[in-house]
Amino acid sequence: MSSGTEPERLLAGRRMLRFAGGPGAAVDRGPKETGDAPLVLIHGFGGDALSWQFNIQALVKGAPGSIGRRVLAVDLPGHGASTLDVPSGLGGVADWVVRLMDAAGVDKADIIGHSMGGRVSLLLAERHPDRLRRMSLIACAGLGSRVDAAFLHALCTLETLDQARALIDRLFAGAPPNRDVLARAFLSRLADPTARGPLTRLLDRLVADIDAAPRHFDWTQPLPPLQLIWGEADDIVPPPEAGAIPSHIILHRLPGVGHMPQAQAATRVNALLTEFHA
Repeated sequence: MSSGTEPERLLAGRRMLRFAGGPGAAVDRGPKETGDAPLVLIHGFGGDALSWQFNIQALVKGAPGSIGRRVLAVDLPGHGASTLDVPSGLGGVADWVVRLMDAAGVDKADIIGHSMGGRVSLLLAERHPDRLRRMSLIACAGLGSRVDAAFLHALCTLETLDQARALIDRLFAGAPPNRDVLARAFLSRLADPTARGPLTRLLDRLVADIDAAPRHFDWTQPLPPLQLIWGEADDIVPPPEAGAIPSHIILHRLPGVGHMPQAQAATRVNALLTEFHA
């Protein structure tokens, strides 16, 4: 833990860390002293650490014969149990993640980011390249394909269970088996007035960040070893157009999968992540 942090505590399975700009919350699992860079998981807009509930244990376990891996699934500012004070831009969110890593005693990590969390991961690589070893981006916002801002605004104005069901269907490109469970969880969390203000402020900054980004991502900039994972049926952040991703970048396209590959195709995604981040 970095100097100046206050004592940590547990809240709903999360580790609570106090630091400048915090508090920050993370589900922290796995062995702390393995010599391997921990995996830091960064969720998308409107999610939280539990967006990775189908992945955390598989990633902690690692490849057959592995002694295990430390995994931290972060609640970003304005989400979950972390601070409601949202930084002024997504670059500030990336800086906040680094401060949380400091507080958790993580010097260098492998980063896995989903959707907006993918965009935050790219900014983290740009602003703090020495803190990353490898990076996986799932349905990453800001790589040139459009982002359905209307869907994100709908998350911030959610009021009924039917609206929540419709959003779940969009996320999964069809109704998942546990649709009503997910919809009720969405409604409980996102209809909370306390949560809406920070989400709306962060959405404005996300849309501004993506609008300001170049139409074609600059693949000549320094990046850590990188893989991309995309659901081919994702219409919230659609897969890149043919030829938009250089041939040296690994891109896995998953047929019939929507915007939540880590949940909808968890077994396949866990295998891809475990192999790449070994």
